[in-house]
Amino acid sequence: MHATASALLAAHRDHLLSQLTGEQLNHTLSREVNAFLDWASQCPINKVVAVERLQQVALHYVLAQSPSAGLIEQILTIAKAAFRSPLNQTTYVHQLIEHKDFLAIVDKIASHEQLKKDIIHTAVGNPVYAKLLSDIVFHALSDYLVNENPLAKKVPGMSSLMKMGKGLMDSTGGNAAIESALRSYLHKNMQSIVDLSEKVLLRTLDAKQIHHVADQLWHKIKGSPLSVIQQYINDNDIEFATQEGVKLWNHFRQTAYAKSLLQELIGVWFNHFAHKDGVSLLADLQISRDDLVREINAFAEPVVAEMLASGFLAERIEAQLSEFYGSEAVSKLLA
Repeated sequence: MHATASALLAAHRDHLLSQLTGEQLNHTLSREVNAFLDWASQCPINKVVAVERLQQVALHYVLAQSPSAGLIEQILTIAKAAFRSPLNQTTYVHQLIEHKDFLAIVDKIASHEQLKKDIIHTAVGNPVYAKLLSDIVFHALSDYLVNENPLAKKVPGMSSLMKMGKGLMDSTGGNAAIESALRSYLHKNMQSIVDLSEKVLLRTLDAKQIHHVADQLWHKIKGSPLSVIQQYINDNDIEFATQEGVKLWNHFRQTAYAKSLLQELIGVWFNHFAHKDGVSLLADLQISRDDLVREINAFAEPVVAEMLASGFLAERIEAQLSEFYGSEAVSKLLA
């Protein structure tokens, strides 16, 4: 390298390093960040990136890769820390959810009449529901006949007589016959009983009743600390939920639905918002230009200070400048 070029390189390097040292660093960062934001505020997103590229990147980083062991460990660590936080013992439900917001949610749920009908119809159509209802009706009728019969209550001695009769029926097998007849009746008429129960549920669970149930629930939980959940969930449950969540995600992300939906949603976003510049989009997230400059300076200053102290910046600056000052073009200029 020409001696003059070497001297120019050293002077150039020192000049650049001085701009990144002490109070000059803040001025340099602010100047360059503002210059970039000036340019970015005039450049719409769709001018510098195509929707296809965004879709490719999203598919690769969101769907194509399984969560790593390191990421899962971080999620578990944070979830357990949140679960065990002492704040949960002194924070109550009503502090996080206002009553008016709770009621607004209830109003919205109660307004979905067709959804309520579909849920109830699906529930009562389940064979488990029919079996449960059959058992409840059977035991209710059996208990009524033995213990709640009006005749047994009103006629003196009738209760003892009926119990004696029940004992006699048990000893002769007659009780089993009655039970069999009762179950046979329920079996034959179960569908009509289920249909009736569906009508009763629809009539009972109207908007007013849903509000009543929700209001009772609110008064029960509003004064509960968040730590009450620890009665039902432990670390093993959190680990299980995380593991199952990863399994579900790994299956979902490989489906054609996930891929098509992600591409479709990115396309919708691009068509509606990519005409905006990056600064405007950040403003939509409540991140102003001043916020950006301030936070970049705050994060960059300690990083640059460490890069200077370790000699890394000086090394990289010299490597970049050496290519220029050692070039044939510079040698010819200085010849």
